[in-house]
Amino acid sequence: MSWLDLPGAPAPVAAPVQASAVEAWADIFATHAVRSGQGGPGAPVVLTDSMRVLPLLESQGPLGWIHAGPLRYVDHVQVAHGQPAWRPRIAADQQPAEAVRLLRRAGLCLVGVPASRTTAQVLAGLAAHAVAAKVPMLVYGAAGLAGWAAFDGLVRQAALQPVEAGAGRAMASAGLAGLVGPAGLCDTERAVALAHQLSRSRQADLHVEALGPGRVQLRLRIDPVLLVAASAPTLAHHVANEGRALFNSRGLASLLLPWAAPSRVRLLLRNVRARIEGGEIAVGDRRLEPDAVDYTEHGAFLRMSLPGVPPGRDALLHLSLPRDAVPGDGFCDVGAAEFTVEAS
Repeated sequence: MSWLDLPGAPAPVAAPVQASAVEAWADIFATHAVRSGQGGPGAPVVLTDSMRVLPLLESQGPLGWIHAGPLRYVDHVQVAHGQPAWRPRIAADQQPAEAVRLLRRAGLCLVGVPASRTTAQVLAGLAAHAVAAKVPMLVYGAAGLAGWAAFDGLVRQAALQPVEAGAGRAMASAGLAGLVGPAGLCDTERAVALAHQLSRSRQADLHVEALGPGRVQLRLRIDPVLLVAASAPTLAHHVANEGRALFNSRGLASLLLPWAAPSRVRLLLRNVRARIEGGEIAVGDRRLEPDAVDYTEHGAFLRMSLPGVPPGRDALLHLSLPRDAVPGDGFCDVGAAEFTVEAS
């Protein structure tokens, strides 16, 4: 059984614009903004057209997600002293009134610009509700996307200002633009300082190394339960009940990739009953091979180099274990996850 057999697996499509690290910089800045008291009392909200995750901003509290189209996966957040809960994602085409309500009450609105201009028009229309409510806004994405043209009217309406975003592009409302500073989103000192703050407060296990002006290496260790994207309600139910990042009974799993940028990843796969080199690994329609697999008493440590995820594609790593590696009386799971990303 392959991950391609999962319900709702995306058909391969061409992507004219390459992935960039702008999501990582947006996550760093938005987290800094929230910690600095920018925005209102409501939870931040992200407008997007694909499955993404912003782990640093989410470490600060509830984060709402509004998708332009249907949702194919269920993922989870941790709840203090309780079982994991479904990550709050809604499809705007199915719950338009709820989407508008969330946007009007948001403390901060982030908009990831999609590759499709048609989809971008949907997101720009939704973002206008946040603008009308005077919600601070950051619009970001890869430079050169066709979707940017759909935001021209919103930029004028909200008087959004361009901010430096390295290889990406970003626009921010006046208050946020004033907080950005001359280095723009790509402020290495802010990134290093934020990592220290989050580590001291135990809100995130993040290490940031400055590699030069506007260039950093991020190393994030994250609870893999926060990354499992379940395509079936049964698996979502098991993940929530057991609090584990489970594969399904056929040895299939999909994991969200923080920031969608090119990365190096280390995963601990537990309860595997045989060698896993014969399995399948993919990001989108691109098949991958592991850099190394180390077998220990704790499980199989899988090391991989992953490509970036282009705009408009779900940021998902798909894993399919060989049949003889899947236990007949239980589930394999991901016991630990570490991602290393260079952002510039």
